[in-house]
Amino acid sequence: MSAKGLHLTDRDIDVLKYLAYGPAFSGDLHIRFFVKSGKTISRQAFESRMKKLKSAGHIRSIKPQEELSQGNTRNHGPVHALAERGLEILTGKGVDVNRIRLVNLNEKTIPHEIILTRLIRKIYEFDGVRYRVIRLYDDVMLSRLAPQRKIRRIPDLRFTVQLKNGSYYSFCVEVDAGTTGDTKFLEKPDAFIRTNHLLDITNNKEPMIGILVVCDTENRMRCLQQLVHDSKLVASTKSALAFNTIYNLDNSLGLFNSWYRADGTKIEMIFKYKMASSKTV
Repeated sequence: MSAKGLHLTDRDIDVLKYLAYGPAFSGDLHIRFFVKSGKTISRQAFESRMKKLKSAGHIRSIKPQEELSQGNTRNHGPVHALAERGLEILTGKGVDVNRIRLVNLNEKTIPHEIILTRLIRKIYEFDGVRYRVIRLYDDVMLSRLAPQRKIRRIPDLRFTVQLKNGSYYSFCVEVDAGTTGDTKFLEKPDAFIRTNHLLDITNNKEPMIGILVVCDTENRMRCLQQLVHDSKLVASTKSALAFNTIYNLDNSLGLFNSWYRADGTKIEMIFKYKMASSKTV
């Protein structure tokens, strides 16, 4: 395929599809897609190709001033995201536009966006295998619905899945990169429960609801668990929260991992544990 003088290879399309879920570290793209004969191609060749994709308007890039972490590694290279022309290419290839995220990259939001994107990729990884993703809204999509649905506080993500037994589960997601203040965090659970209720899909089987808190580190997760456990402000919605780290989710079975309540109790599977029904909100 040719666009603005650039011939797009199958690998280019795969890169764009990967970025459709959100931004990615340069190093991640290099080792994931630029491999030949079992070895990654040279850094120079990789950067040259990314520069061409950027010049053609398929991707956008930003180089953070500070190094960022992903799992147990540190990343110094640029972060890449899908651009408008890339979106046009993907929709022309039949990719559902509702599954494409155009993210505005800036220094402050990169850590948060990287965590959110990794979770979204993990959710879609089992789409059609263990469940069917009915709807998935990120904060930008939800902001468009806010006025008509009277949504007062927007979560980072809201999605509904249908399991093979026909049951529905809907979750609001709070992605925590360690920068949210205690008071602000404690204001969110009640609002998210109401948001999830407002966005329930119309079906004979009422979706179960809950709030998933995904943290950047285990220490941060424990800090928030203690905060929620000790606070009277979230007493009525405490049972609706489940905690985990993005590292745990991203390197295993995703949503099918064990989760944890505020008191540290393990939830073997969020799809079996009725975290909070709409009758209690």
